[in-house]
Amino acid sequence: MEANIDTPKVRFLRKIKLKTDNIIPIVVIFLTAISIVMVYSMRGNIVLQHLKHLLFGYAGMFVIYHFDYRKLGVFAPFLLFLAAVLLIFTMLSQAVRGVTIMGRDVQTFYFIGFLIIFYISNYIARQYHKHGELTTANARYLFLLLGGFCVGIATMNMSTAIILFITGIVIFFVGGFKLKEISSMIGIVAAILLVAVIVVANLSDDKKAKIGRMATFINRWEYYITKDNTDGYGDQMILARSAIARSGFNPAGPGKGVIKNRLPEKETDYAFASLFEETGIVVGVLVLLSYLIIFYRARKIAKEATGTFGRLLAFGIGFWFTCQALVHIGVNCELLPTTGQTLPFISSGGASLFVSGCAMGVLLNIGKVSYLENQKEDPFEMLRR
Repeated sequence: MEANIDTPKVRFLRKIKLKTDNIIPIVVIFLTAISIVMVYSMRGNIVLQHLKHLLFGYAGMFVIYHFDYRKLGVFAPFLLFLAAVLLIFTMLSQAVRGVTIMGRDVQTFYFIGFLIIFYISNYIARQYHKHGELTTANARYLFLLLGGFCVGIATMNMSTAIILFITGIVIFFVGGFKLKEISSMIGIVAAILLVAVIVVANLSDDKKAKIGRMATFINRWEYYITKDNTDGYGDQMILARSAIARSGFNPAGPGKGVIKNRLPEKETDYAFASLFEETGIVVGVLVLLSYLIIFYRARKIAKEATGTFGRLLAFGIGFWFTCQALVHIGVNCELLPTTGQTLPFISSGGASLFVSGCAMGVLLNIGKVSYLENQKEDPFEMLRR
């Protein structure tokens, strides 16, 4: 059998086959190709800038792919510190969702979310490696850590905080925390959120204005529940839904959308509705399926990962990434109230594209490490995958 390992067929497969998941790169290329057409149609004057951001995203994916994620785990405490610094600077910044660097607003929530997911996955893995189990003290520590970051983010972007919190809870569950502990965490957060909503809802308009994004979040929920658009908080959702309803199987065609011109942030927060109006239900369904495929492949990578760290990190990234996409699509279809989430790899934006690329790079690296480990045990594994 050893003599057959280096056959021409095996050598050919080694040349053409990635040492990791083959589907994710194809899906990413498809989504970014769609994004170029969408951004050019929405705002042709920024398409070159968008191409530059896409290149940064691909560069991040390529570079991270070549770094062993297990070695990067050594820097997890430093990455947590970096996330805390970014959050503090963001809260002190005058920018709406990030910090201002050299005259440009850079959204930091994507970086913070990615770093928190990385740290939580690494911490749980280290506890299993050292003690063989997770204690109640571990659960409390991670809950306070996750809750603290989410509270800070919620003051500026409630939807991002909710997505990060849900992702953290999912990682806790997959990581082996007891259902009782997780239920307690969810109950505490739900109670705090309910009290906050009641307090803010009963404030005067002047006091609400001082709270900023939190009040906006509540006002949008009020419209979503009551459909009372007296204050105009439902304008964006009505326009987005109209753009989708107008298209269906008879799209307007690239560059010929009408409703998109009235949509604010049409190339970012309402990218899906703008894209749907011009390309129709077929492309819309393909985009939706693309994110579900990424989650499925991330889950597959997690199942095959060597070690707890890779398993949790792959699953966490896949869930976090796909959750952002589904929330964006849900908002554009008015299944959810307006949140301000971008559509990964399609919406315009430097930070989101770069972090998305890095996240996919980590996923591919986890798959690569698992592949190489399997090759050591079984040289013919490549022929079966």
